[in-house]
Amino acid sequence: MIGTDERLSAQNKWVNNDEVFPMKNSYGAVFDLDGVLLDSESDLTWLDIALEKTLEHLGIGASEENLMKIHSKNVHRFNEMSIKLGVEAENLWETRNREYIEEKIRAMKNGMIKPFSDVDCLYELKGRYGLSIISNSPQEIVDLFIEEYNFEDLFDCGIGRGASLADLKKIKPNSHLLERLKERIQEEKLIYIGDSENDRKFAKNTGMRFMFLSRKETKRDEFDTLDKIVNCLLKSTTTKTGKSN
Repeated sequence: MIGTDERLSAQNKWVNNDEVFPMKNSYGAVFDLDGVLLDSESDLTWLDIALEKTLEHLGIGASEENLMKIHSKNVHRFNEMSIKLGVEAENLWETRNREYIEEKIRAMKNGMIKPFSDVDCLYELKGRYGLSIISNSPQEIVDLFIEEYNFEDLFDCGIGRGASLADLKKIKPNSHLLERLKERIQEEKLIYIGDSENDRKFAKNTGMRFMFLSRKETKRDEFDTLDKIVNCLLKSTTTKTGKSN
């Protein structure tokens, strides 16, 4: 079993211990939303309903095979899936996007979807890191997360995907969402906290440091709670003399 100090040492391998951080908030911590801040994946009933409504609206049978064609796992193949379903891609996406947003908002409003209990620990980073969000979820969902749960004083900015079919080409791991974020923040050195290999690829593609949050099962270089990520980030902003910015 790996001890806490040993685990933190392995997780903190990207930190240069000789580096001093002279600027307040010279670093920015950027978070994925689903699975990292928002517990939207423990119960996917809302997504099942959205996909079923999409097919029902278009007069397509809601078989398991058809549902999987428009599942989040296949959005990168959406044009191909629309051909298999015999529906014009723009029409299919417009319907799916609308139902997805409506059901996810409903689930957030009725408490089916909630923030993870450890999100509040991120307040410890305020003043040392600028905090923001980049998500492949729609912009409406990112905005609602910040507003509904009163995180306006925690996150400086939240970036989600656009609503059009063309916007699918701009989601992570594409750099577009980060480019949008950089237009709205001042931090130059960014660390991305995500929960998937796609997030890791996104960070690599954009030159960001990466911290992997796995809430189910962790490996040596992964974290299982936001508290441990906060602990690691706070240590990285402490100089050799033990003083913090």
